[in-house]
Amino acid sequence: MALSRSARRWFGARLAGTVALALTVPLAHPGAAVAGTALGDGDVQIARTAQDYTYRTYQRHWSVVAVQPAATADWDLTLRDAAGSTLATSLYGLGRTDFVVVDSTAGHRPFGAYTAAVTTYTPGPYWVQQRTDTTTITLPPVTHSGTTGASDPDLTFSSLVDHDLITVADLWLTAGESFWAHTTTAASSLLLAGSDPADPTSFVQSRATVTARQHTEVIDGCTRYTAQRTGWHALIQIGDRAPSTHVPTQGTGYALHRIDPARPLSCPQREFPGPTP
Repeated sequence: MALSRSARRWFGARLAGTVALALTVPLAHPGAAVAGTALGDGDVQIARTAQDYTYRTYQRHWSVVAVQPAATADWDLTLRDAAGSTLATSLYGLGRTDFVVVDSTAGHRPFGAYTAAVTTYTPGPYWVQQRTDTTTITLPPVTHSGTTGASDPDLTFSSLVDHDLITVADLWLTAGESFWAHTTTAASSLLLAGSDPADPTSFVQSRATVTARQHTEVIDGCTRYTAQRTGWHALIQIGDRAPSTHVPTQGTGYALHRIDPARPLSCPQREFPGPTP
């Protein structure tokens, strides 16, 4: 959902100091495939040929790697570990973001090296990005009914600037705990991933797996997310669009609000960015 003009002013202020990634990596010539290209945290690279991209996890957070095809292209993503074993594959269609998310929080996957293999289904340019330096989102306590607007202290935010393909943030939730995102369509681009400590196969998930496992409901003009287990979750935001750079920085965002136990079916930010009584 594009930000309104008033929300964009707030969003731009929040993004002040953000360093835009210059998408200056040249397009590879068709047929000039390059193997084992190093992919730094937050880097956005562009190519036209099948390539392997390598990176390492190094913090006790969730991380993610994504490929974004041009609108008329379709590239797929497979994540392998240091031994070459396939961990997950993402196979979305034309112009859609493929991603694989990894849970490296304490008690889950150890730190290690990964290879993200990008393969073609429909040729055309694509962009690739990985995020390992994950931020943490904390849902503020509920202090009053409704919200007063974008500056309300009961709100926090997930955001994706236009020069990024994907963001990922850690979010601690207990089993059964819920929160709101302020649109009815949030679940398609703001995804909640959780893993089961007893099931190592859940430590690595494709976009399709995250989508199938997240628990969301559209209620009162918003989307309600509910955790199925207690622990660190990943909140992943995607755009299903090519990256672009704007001055000042632009992007999309979601206002998030903890569920008020006294009003579990009432979304307190359904009129965001305006006030909601």
